[in-house]
Amino acid sequence: MSSTNLAGGGGGTASGGGGADGSNPRAQNTITSEYSTTAGTYSDTMSSINTLGSTSTLHAPVSSPIAAAAAASAALVAQLNPADRWPTEPSAYKLDESIGVGATATVFTAFCLPRNEKVAIKCINLEKCQTSVDELSHEIQAMSQCNHPNVVSYYTSFIAQEELWVVMRLLNCGSMLDILKRKVKAIGKEQAQFGVLDEVSIATVLREVLKGLEYFHLNGQIHRDIKAGNILLADDGTIQIADFGVSGWLASSGGDLSRQKVRHTFVGTPCWMAPEVMEQVQGYDFKADIWSLGILAIELATGTAPYHKYPPMKVLMLTLQNDPPTLETNAERKDQYKAYGKSFKTLIRDCLQKDPAKRPTASELLKYSFFKKAKDKKYLVHTLIENLASVPVVSHHSSKKVASGKLRKDAHGNWEFEYDSPQESDSDEDEEREKKKEKKEQAAAAAAAAAPAQAPEAGNQSSETLNMVLRVRNQQRELNDIKFDYTKSADTVEGIAHELVTAELIDCHDLVIVAANLQKLIDYAGSKSDRRSITFALNSGVHANEVPDERTLTGFAQISLLD
Repeated sequence: MSSTNLAGGGGGTASGGGGADGSNPRAQNTITSEYSTTAGTYSDTMSSINTLGSTSTLHAPVSSPIAAAAAASAALVAQLNPADRWPTEPSAYKLDESIGVGATATVFTAFCLPRNEKVAIKCINLEKCQTSVDELSHEIQAMSQCNHPNVVSYYTSFIAQEELWVVMRLLNCGSMLDILKRKVKAIGKEQAQFGVLDEVSIATVLREVLKGLEYFHLNGQIHRDIKAGNILLADDGTIQIADFGVSGWLASSGGDLSRQKVRHTFVGTPCWMAPEVMEQVQGYDFKADIWSLGILAIELATGTAPYHKYPPMKVLMLTLQNDPPTLETNAERKDQYKAYGKSFKTLIRDCLQKDPAKRPTASELLKYSFFKKAKDKKYLVHTLIENLASVPVVSHHSSKKVASGKLRKDAHGNWEFEYDSPQESDSDEDEEREKKKEKKEQAAAAAAAAAPAQAPEAGNQSSETLNMVLRVRNQQRELNDIKFDYTKSADTVEGIAHELVTAELIDCHDLVIVAANLQKLIDYAGSKSDRRSITFALNSGVHANEVPDERTLTGFAQISLLD
């Protein structure tokens, strides 16, 4: 399975920590035959959505993920009493604002018209998630069977065109990431440098998270993406784990939780990801969640995960090569986090053992002395809800694709890849980056104005810069958009293709074919051709279980000119 979640994932949550502008970017999930996004509104999209009356209404082969999701969802709905059933038609729900955007899915707040109730709906693009039929069915089954106070309630799911819509309970106080950002705003950045949440709040939250993880693990499931953005808070102080759609059945039948039952899929968010998940050598089991819990503990204390400033590949390298992170990993001065005691640091140390066998289980962790500090839900209502009620919600969501990025040249003329992955930074940091960008642009404009004017030679496009994008599937079979600029006087197609290989964005066997088609598109642009893109077969071919398909770019890639 790819890193796409079913009931959450990609940074999306079922929380109510809404989008900044309250807009509904529903049309961003509309897919054309070229897989480009189109403009429009939700109402524009509704007319082309197939509702799930039965799987026969779906124009997809039985073996496709779309048909599998439809069959699994319909089977679960049929098992419910009519009074317990939620509507399975898109028209029964009015989508509101986006509260989470990931690489392949978006979470919306919504209103269920027949039930007169607010919900969260996760809209997952099934083509992009590239989930196998069997695993998709298991994922839906896993969601429907989860019944625990510390796990977000799953209501129903159904197919809407190329998407799976998962309807869940809406927790209106947002995620713990929302709480962290509001807390920093409330106490100020200076004070927050010495710790964001107090030990009692952290112990109370982590205890509830561990209860949810204990339930998962005892039922043969791994969550695989534990982080503050996936821990939600209800207005009564209840803590619930979201994004459990990224979980997978660890054992084919309940009870067998041996180390022989392991996963081999690359799923999770790099900063919270266990080393064994990154390495993909021996596989991994539920102990991967324990590592992520240790990172979550650091995040709740310091406000950020270790290595959060680095791009994903750098995070993987640091996690595998360095000693396990500690509270001090985020520290910028001595004794910065002295407010946190030994029992808390022991918890973090034991969770972040590189050898999974040395990490305690969720049940064992619940017996740690640190959790003697934990209080009841009323404490969380007072400290995390009432005390922060006057602080505005800080939007941290991004509409950028996690797997996308740009090739850029540094000051020395060397190519480097810059990821577009959503950074969990606050609005002040975003504003600061925009100011720096604006200053650079102003300086460049001033330099250009001061330079003597030169009329371009007729037919000479040596200094022309073309904005281009390469769309290709990565090793997890997800579609990547890799954006870069090409200047004829400074760049070569071979150099760009080589950098794509070096950055592990394309297979080494595709270097020549990518360079050749890049040159072909450049020639089209030079001849003022109307052709804006080229789709071509890759030398690296397809995976064993795939069939080459130009339309879905399976075994193919596409290079396009951007306006």
